[in-house]
Amino acid sequence: MSSRNRRLRPGQSWPVTLTDLIEGLGEAHALVKPPRFDEGPGSDVVLAVRWVPSRSFNLGAEGYHPSAVGVHVHVRPVRSVDRVAVRSSLRSQGLQELREWVMRAHRAPETWRSEVHSGCWRYDEDGVRFEGDQPA
Repeated sequence: MSSRNRRLRPGQSWPVTLTDLIEGLGEAHALVKPPRFDEGPGSDVVLAVRWVPSRSFNLGAEGYHPSAVGVHVHVRPVRSVDRVAVRSSLRSQGLQELREWVMRAHRAPETWRSEVHSGCWRYDEDGVRFEGDQPA
């Protein structure tokens, strides 16, 4: 379903579309699970990424189903009045950083890839900035 068809509260908008993500990720798009557009109250977090490691969930061990393993991207709604500025900042900076994060996560050593890692891009008047774990 396109982001256009995902209903949001009045006064909220998606900062990027699925097409923006695909273009911004380039070849790294194949390494990412289908992106999620998370509804809910807006915040300064506009984009989030999470690495889920491959861990067996058999025999009572805490683990993850094989379908959950990999990189997950979440888009969060923003105030409609901020959409143009947030989209511009994500397209010029944030999506390039996301692409690099995904590529580095897949090349990271096994010690890094054996744990859950996450990060997010927050928006303020200066643009987007990354916070979180960087792949080794």
